[in-house]
Amino acid sequence: MKIRTISLLFILLFIAGCDQDQSTDSARPMSNTNEMTDEAIDVEEEALDMEVEETDQTESSVETSERMVVQNGHLEVVVEAFDDMMYEIESTVMNLDGYVVETSVQGSEEGERSGSLLVRIPEDDFQSFMDEVVSTSTELVHRSTYGNDVTEEYIDLESRLRSQEVVEERLVTFLEAAENTEDLLTISDDLANVQQEIETIEGRMNYLDNQVDFATINLYIYEQSSTALQDQSTLNTWQNATNLFTGTINALLSVVSFIVVTVVGLSPVLVPASIGIIVWFWLYKRKRE
Repeated sequence: MKIRTISLLFILLFIAGCDQDQSTDSARPMSNTNEMTDEAIDVEEEALDMEVEETDQTESSVETSERMVVQNGHLEVVVEAFDDMMYEIESTVMNLDGYVVETSVQGSEEGERSGSLLVRIPEDDFQSFMDEVVSTSTELVHRSTYGNDVTEEYIDLESRLRSQEVVEERLVTFLEAAENTEDLLTISDDLANVQQEIETIEGRMNYLDNQVDFATINLYIYEQSSTALQDQSTLNTWQNATNLFTGTINALLSVVSFIVVTVVGLSPVLVPASIGIIVWFWLYKRKRE
């Protein structure tokens, strides 16, 4: 009886040991997956901390670094020869290695026309180009310039790009060391998201570089021939005559008012003096008679 009991206990211990080995072997892939996931999370947190640290360091030196300003201009001019002005502007833009984004023309060749152009000019030639357009026109209607400082945004993009590149490098290392399909799929998804973020950041940086390197100018051109009769609505003949008449009356009233004020104000002196002069003249005249 004791032998049977001992044999039964030995069999139970053997079976329990086998089950424990199998559970340990089955738990290894899961532990590896959790370990890879934890490492990926640690890499992302490390990259975020590095991004914040780099951003703080670069923001402190923004004032001393070269500013990145997007230049924009607005120009309205009057010309006599519309076609010649349009051709001259387009030629100047091409010679400066710029480009015309869009053009628009209103009116017919028989009458006075107007048009608009949206051009991109290298930033170094921004002011000189606008000066040249104004000098070749007959009248300047409006001119304005304004800039948009994108320095801080560009520095922030650089910091984000460096941190994402660190995450990409670490994920590639994890991908090469992955041993099962689940790890490969998880790391591949994370790597795809990081690479997409890198492409988005690089695209925005390229856009800002282009905006800074090339200034944007909105040109509006109005044609007005010197031989054409002036529009009667702009002459204002009756209004000008009325203004002149009113101005003349106001001037006369001002003179009369000044005389009245002077006489009344000086009456304590003028009245005795006038009486004295009249008496002296009467006595002088009587003496001669």
